[in-house]
Formats: sequence, C-alpha cells, structure tokens
Amino acid sequence: MSEKKRNAKGEGSFTLNADGTVTHRKSVGFKPNGRRKVFTVTAKTKSACIKEMKKKESEWNKLKNHGQIHYNETITNLCRKHLEYQISNKDLKGKSIDRRECTIENQIEGYDLGYLQVYTVTPTDIEVHVNKLIAEGKVGESSICKVVDVLNAAYEWAIRQGDLEKNPVRSIKPELIKKIKKLSCKGANEADVAVLSDEEMKLFEQEATATLKNGKMKYTAGFYCLLLLHTGMRVGEMIALRWRDWKGAHLIIEKSISMAKNRSKISDEDNNYISLEGSTKNQKARTIELTKEAQYILQKIKENRDSSEPDQFIVTTKTGKINTASNLEHRMKVILKNAELQDVSGGLHIFRKTFATRMYESGARVEEIAAYIGDLESTTQKYYIAIRKKVISNGEVRQVVKLPRVKEESTVA
Repeated sequence: MSEKKRNAKGEGSFTLNADGTVTHRKSVGFKPNGRRKVFTVTAKTKSACIKEMKKKESEWNKLKNHGQIHYNETITNLCRKHLEYQISNKDLKGKSIDRRECTIENQIEGYDLGYLQVYTVTPTDIEVHVNKLIAEGKVGESSICKVVDVLNAAYEWAIRQGDLEKNPVRSIKPELIKKIKKLSCKGANEADVAVLSDEEMKLFEQEATATLKNGKMKYTAGFYCLLLLHTGMRVGEMIALRWRDWKGAHLIIEKSISMAKNRSKISDEDNNYISLEGSTKNQKARTIELTKEAQYILQKIKENRDSSEPDQFIVTTKTGKINTASNLEHRMKVILKNAELQDVSGGLHIFRKTFATRMYESGARVEEIAAYIGDLESTTQKYYIAIRKKVISNGEVRQVVKLPRVKEESTVA
C-alpha cells in the first residue's frame, strides 16, 4: 500500500509507493480555462522528485512567459506564438524560421482556417483547408505537408503548455499526408517535366559566354549558370564552393549556403539577409569527377578573377561579395531574355534537371546519377530523370521530358 504525507502549503504532496519509489504531485498554477495545472513525477527518492519537479515548473513558467493561448485566439496567432517560442528556444535555424514564417503567412493567414478560434477547430476544418490548398494548385506537395506539420506542432505545443486539451490535427495527420502524397504522385506521373532542349542549351551557352567589345565577359553570372548546367549541383552547394574544393578533374562538394532574414538587424545599415553555411541537403559530402566542359568553365571563372586564394569563394558578385540564389536567378532571366528564350521556365533548378536527364540519356544508371547529384534514387527517378521527346506546344516544336516508369523486376521461379 502507498503512504501519502501532507507537506507545508505550496510544496504539494509526496506518496511513498509499495515498490519504494516516491510520487510527487504539485499544483503550479492555472490554465486559461480556469483549471489547475498539476504536475506528477515519480522517482526513487524525495529529493529526486523535488529536482524533477523544479525542471517541470521551470519549463511551465518559460512557456507561460511566451503568452498563453486564450479562448478567442485564432489559428494564425497560435502558429505565430509557437514560432516565437521556437525562435527564443533556438529550436529552428534561420532558413527553417523563414520557411515556417512563409507557411503561416501564405498558406494559413488569410484563409478561413486562419481566422477560426483554436478551441472551435475540428478535424473537418483542417481537412477542408488542405483540400482547398490542393484544389488551388498554387503550391506543391511539400508545401502543403508543411502546413499540416505547422498546425500539428502548434497544437501539440499548446497542449504541453496546458492551454489546450485536444489537437484536431493529430488523428487525421497520417491520412492527410497520405492523401497529399498520393495526389502529388498522380500529378507527377501525368505531367511533363521541362528541361532545356539541345537548341536551347546552345543558345543559352552562346549568350552566357558572350563578351563585350573590350574582351570582358558580358555576364559575371554566365559561367556560374553553366557550372550548374554541367555539374547538376544545387545552387546552395555551388555558392558554398571555395577554390580549395577544386582539384583539377575533381570537385569536392561538402557545404551549402542559404540566405535567411537578419533577425538581429538594428539599423538600416545592417543587411536584411545573412548567409548561413551548413552541410549539403542530404548531410553527405561527395567528390565528383568533372566533365571537360565543367573544368573549362571553372578555369574561365578563375581567369577572370583578380584573386583565387584557396579560402576564397568561387561564386561571387562583381564586388567580390558572396553571391545569392536570388541574384543568380535574376541574372539567368536576363541571359534567357537576351537569348530570346524568355519562355523557358523552371528557374535555376532546370539546369540540375537537364544535367540529370543528359546523364540518363548517355546510359548512366539511376543509382549513379543519384550519387553524382547527391540525392536519393527515388527522388532522382521521380523528379530529375526523364526521356525527352518532341511535342508541339503553342504551335512550336519543343522538347519535353516524360517521367520514366520504373520497370518491375521479373521474378524467376
């Protein structure tokens, strides 16, 4: 039998259990709904219980200081308060903060769901919102899945905080994610994935390598775009390259750089964005063998650089500063326009898709291509590898790629 002992006011109660352990119960305050918030801990000794209880109280007070969730709180406010907590608790990195903030602003706020009070939301409301995002077709699978993740995480946080008792997302999340991925797969299998045709590649390369009357390059970013086209690297991976990473016929890819909002900005003189250097997307470094074209491109970049010390970045602006994906994409559009290829869409990522497709057409296996571009075989198969064919589009002959179907291996009895 357990033995319960009363203690001084405010200390809670301690119960000696039959197995010799001690259970400590203590009220630490009130929830927004007026009910008491009570913590229960069990440990081998009373002192161990007190120590664990202090940790729980500290976390409770920390959560309370970030603002309780009230009855009239909207979904949008709940998500924002949760994001503020994550930022203060350093749970997210700069780029992840930006993405989550973007999800709240663009896929939750402004929609009917964003204005609903957190206590009134039902699983049906969540499902209706997801269906609406799918029907609009403005964002892809990963963005809609992120909405579900943001909503679920915000509700779970509010429950841990003691402000809410139910999470309307939890019970339907698996089915929602399954539904989103199923629709995405269906769309991807039916859709064509555009890459640069042979003629488009030729025209783009001619314009990207054009020179001025004085012999200088017309575009600083021209060879950077071509480096993407002839290596299949991600933009962030290319921006992170330093001259020490280039070893003649080989290139070491082990870092990636992305831009994030400067949340420490104090004055107008401070930059709006800061660069964040981290590992590659799949957390793995790789060394690739360069084609002769890629080696030539790197050599031309070096020749047009005043300095190329080992620790200096390869991809920089005219002023020698670190480049950004948005700047490179802007330069790419200028080159496309001047090459009369303004109809080409897909951003810088089209270079990665074109490179993977060309490797596939040259006879490379899926696993070889995936290893080279640093991606999963399934992702490479689904989004990057395709068999090109000519089709008529708006009265013009354009090369479009179809996603290949993975042949099922035959079993031998």
